[in-house]
Amino acid sequence: MKTLSKITAAFLSLAMVVSMAACSSSKSNDPSSVVSTETQKVKTEINVGALYGPTGVSMAKLATKKQTFTNAYSDGSNEYINNYNTTYATEPTEIVGLLSSKDLDVACVPTNLAAKLYKVTNGNIKVAAVSTLGVLYMIDTSGTVKSVADLAGKTLEAPSSVQGSNPEYIINYLIAQNNITDANVSYQYSADELAAKIVSGDVSTIMLPEPKCTAVKNQLTKAGVEFTVTDLQAEWSKVSDTEVAQGVVVVRADWLEKNEGAFKTFLSDFDASSDAAVNDLDNTVSQVVDLGVIPNETLAKQAIPNCNIVCKTGEEMKSAVSAFIQVLFDADPKSIGGAIPDDAFYYIG
Repeated sequence: MKTLSKITAAFLSLAMVVSMAACSSSKSNDPSSVVSTETQKVKTEINVGALYGPTGVSMAKLATKKQTFTNAYSDGSNEYINNYNTTYATEPTEIVGLLSSKDLDVACVPTNLAAKLYKVTNGNIKVAAVSTLGVLYMIDTSGTVKSVADLAGKTLEAPSSVQGSNPEYIINYLIAQNNITDANVSYQYSADELAAKIVSGDVSTIMLPEPKCTAVKNQLTKAGVEFTVTDLQAEWSKVSDTEVAQGVVVVRADWLEKNEGAFKTFLSDFDASSDAAVNDLDNTVSQVVDLGVIPNETLAKQAIPNCNIVCKTGEEMKSAVSAFIQVLFDADPKSIGGAIPDDAFYYIG
């Protein structure tokens, strides 16, 4: 009897093991019981806008690669990989039109324009990064203007294209901070016309952004004309504790709401693109020339180091932009659309 009981117990134990194995096998073959740990790849087309000049330089690697080239952002479930369609424009107004028509999702624009867009779009524009600090310089052939303080009683010629934008407000602020009341800033000529006129001697003191400034310096040197250059960023530092946060990256809020993961990958790529513009000059020179951002390699190589390209995001971005906007507002409220943007203007991430 004891032997029979032992046999019966062994048989029952074996049956239970087989049953449990069968259940385990059944569960492993049931798709609903499998927990996937594989991250899904989310691919997004992002339409990006930039201006010819410094902001175009900061976008050069991103525009050339045309797709994510850094570590894509992952939220644990999804990995966001982007394709980039980059549009370059000559004037900020072109970028405004493309943002308004929703043909662009992300763009580089002057800081004061970003503030104006925030107001007129009822908050549908957010600033996410500082892309360029100051890019303005004065060139003088008279030998009498070596700082903003020397503009007293003189005329400074500036390109007609910058009137109503950051450069106008920056130079007005610098003149006011130097307690000058009799300087005249004229906006009657294009940048190319100013280049010809200072070489010919028709004007003696001009203000230009890069890379136009470097192009004019080269022409003056070739013509044997002596000149001095004043860095207006250095002049700003003399009278203000803020940075010249002249250019920013903006994003449409309605697009961002649906594509935040993709945008975070964009910011990573943009940061790498900006870093390349500063630290990988030879490749950047080749890229900007191929893209038509700067016309030739010699000019690009000389001008890019003077473009003050950066990528400031998060709280660092907010601090720089808000301080700069406050300065513009105090100088002329109309420069930023009449009102200082609230905190919703800033995408901290």
